[in-house]
Amino acid sequence: MNTRRRFLQAGSLAVAGHLSELSLPGKETSGSAQGASEIAITRDYWNDFPNYLISVVNEARHRRKSDLSKLKTEKDAAERASFITSKVWQLIGSPLEKAPLNVTSAGVIERGRYRIEKLIFESQPQFYVPAHLYVPKSGKGPFPGVISPLGHTPNGKNYRSYQTVFQNLARKGFVVLTWDPPGQGERLQYPAPGTNRSRFGPTGEHDQFGWPAFLVGSTTTQFETWDAIRALDYLLSRSEVDSKRIGCCGHSGGGTATMYLCALEPRIHAAIVVEGHTENVAGANYEPPGAFADAEQNIIGSLPLGIDRGDLLAAFAPKPLLICFTHMDVGATYSPHYEQGTREIFWESKDQYALHHAAEKVKLFASNLPHDYDFFHRRATYDWFNKWLGNGAGDNSEAEFENAPESALNCTSTGQVLTSLGGRTAYQLNSDRLRSIEASRGSGEVQLDEARHTLRRLLGLPSQKSAMRKTMLSKNTRRDLVIEEFEFYSEPTIRVPGWFLKPAAGGPKFGVVVMLLSSGKNRLFDDLDLLAKVTQRNLALCAIDTRASGQAMPRLPSAGPLFYGRAVEMAYSLVSLTAGTSLVGHRVWDFLRCLDYLGDRPDVDDSRIGVYGTGPSGLEALFGAALDDRIRSVLLDRTLTDFGSLVAAEDYNLKVASFVFGLLQHFDLPDICSTMAPRPLWLLNPVDPKGDGIALSELTERYAKAAKAYAILQRTEHFSLHVEPEESNSVFDKWVKATLS
Repeated sequence: MNTRRRFLQAGSLAVAGHLSELSLPGKETSGSAQGASEIAITRDYWNDFPNYLISVVNEARHRRKSDLSKLKTEKDAAERASFITSKVWQLIGSPLEKAPLNVTSAGVIERGRYRIEKLIFESQPQFYVPAHLYVPKSGKGPFPGVISPLGHTPNGKNYRSYQTVFQNLARKGFVVLTWDPPGQGERLQYPAPGTNRSRFGPTGEHDQFGWPAFLVGSTTTQFETWDAIRALDYLLSRSEVDSKRIGCCGHSGGGTATMYLCALEPRIHAAIVVEGHTENVAGANYEPPGAFADAEQNIIGSLPLGIDRGDLLAAFAPKPLLICFTHMDVGATYSPHYEQGTREIFWESKDQYALHHAAEKVKLFASNLPHDYDFFHRRATYDWFNKWLGNGAGDNSEAEFENAPESALNCTSTGQVLTSLGGRTAYQLNSDRLRSIEASRGSGEVQLDEARHTLRRLLGLPSQKSAMRKTMLSKNTRRDLVIEEFEFYSEPTIRVPGWFLKPAAGGPKFGVVVMLLSSGKNRLFDDLDLLAKVTQRNLALCAIDTRASGQAMPRLPSAGPLFYGRAVEMAYSLVSLTAGTSLVGHRVWDFLRCLDYLGDRPDVDDSRIGVYGTGPSGLEALFGAALDDRIRSVLLDRTLTDFGSLVAAEDYNLKVASFVFGLLQHFDLPDICSTMAPRPLWLLNPVDPKGDGIALSELTERYAKAAKAYAILQRTEHFSLHVEPEESNSVFDKWVKATLS
């Protein structure tokens, strides 16, 4: 039996067979368009979005470079630094309220020239942070202090290279505080049941709670920056520490964290960034997707403000700054242009340091070893802190590494905070923030005009439309079905390819169902018998591939880094967000322009246009329909019920491409559904964050606000919830008959 689910989920082999049949001799119809097999048109739609981003990013680069060129005085540099600090705080989610640290001791490891105090503090209420404090045993205090955010090592603060740095700094008279970031060491947020191993790995954990954080206007960056600020609060409370001599050093992800602290934490007096993400997104020779990274290393929304990663370091001027990198990171850990980008950031910083008459206080150092806090970087670290925090005392020698089993280094009895102390996880804190937001915005009805204005802004939709430049690529018939292949330009460099299928007889105007299929427009051909049944109702079907989906999914870039191969959609999503838009917003715009395309067709009855969206593409269908009254009716199939439940969930399967930054600060999906009233809105098998079905009774509760909006307008029959067995395909036919016939 051909079922609705098989229609959506079947493999693409059937597509190739059907298309081959369409292009057989004798299948073409008359008209200016040729058969699909004879058209000399390049269908390289996968190039369009990369080319579009090149234009957007290069324009942002030009604006920022223009801003930098206008800095002529020390006052100019100071004003820009203040601007960077305030805006970056806004972009990552703002400072949090400082609560008691509630520091507890977990023991002391005594060594010859220093001791390690094992501590646990709360950076946020019940958000426990295991930490090590390295304290010199000899010398005259107070000593200079150093905080060190860590790179993405699974064992966090216990990683050997990091311990080596801390041991030797302590021997040289520095008090060093380091801690496990969330998702690492003893601080796993998603441990595999019954183990001390992460289900996702360090960067995977940062992403797992970081993408939902976007929805409430927060970021993993905010979590990690706040950990560091509270760690510094504790360090400065120690009598052994000289508050006027505070340093910060970090490697890899910890290097990027150090970059943020350079811009956001004024109590730091000298900094060392070791193999951090010292590369502007809008760098020279931009090749999409470019210098994206995991959740905490992207400054979401920064490019429209003229802010890029280099500004984090330039804002540190005139305090001493050492930037360390390795040639080995090029195309491996970071982008193919990493070394060039690092040198660019160094010279940008150098220019602003020069305005402060402190050009000698920023230096660049390179190692030739693979990605690590290696021997050469460690020696450079000792030299830099000796010079600027140690009054020129000390040397850069290293003592033998003093090893200890992880069980001795751990601050918790079980090796994990969650199983030793409990407390809140990062995703639970996201949920706490959401509840606070919901309480502040109340339970009032969402007003249509205000919702549309806000949604357009959140999606980053263009303010003006460009010429469509639509083209018919091919036209064929199969039995009683006319099959047209077309494309149009939704923006000057973005082509949207599509299929338009209509009955060979009937008309002259047809109602249309726009198909937004999460698996791509070509899945339309997986069940031609079903399509024929639909067209018997004198309806046409239109399926498109919005940008970065289906045939328009970008290909792999020509060069590294190695992880591009499994992260193409994520990469383009993050670059879009950094550029002040969103991938889901781009896709909604392509859908809205499809309505313009249909409106220009003489064979379309524009009073009978519906949209059928599946899975994540159902979100694009809902957003587009909420913004445009030309959509008469909507059917969403296996689409997420609400983002609120996703924020609170430990597990979810929605990709970051569907996330809209700050959406839940204003409304959720059921609220958007309520703005659809009185137009027909049918929801078929809505799903929870993991993609599983939900009982009808629970759905009724979740969509109570939407049902109320339809009841107020006396159109309760237009809002319909359906939970159907896997074999059923009747809802689609009923929806077509009830709302578009």
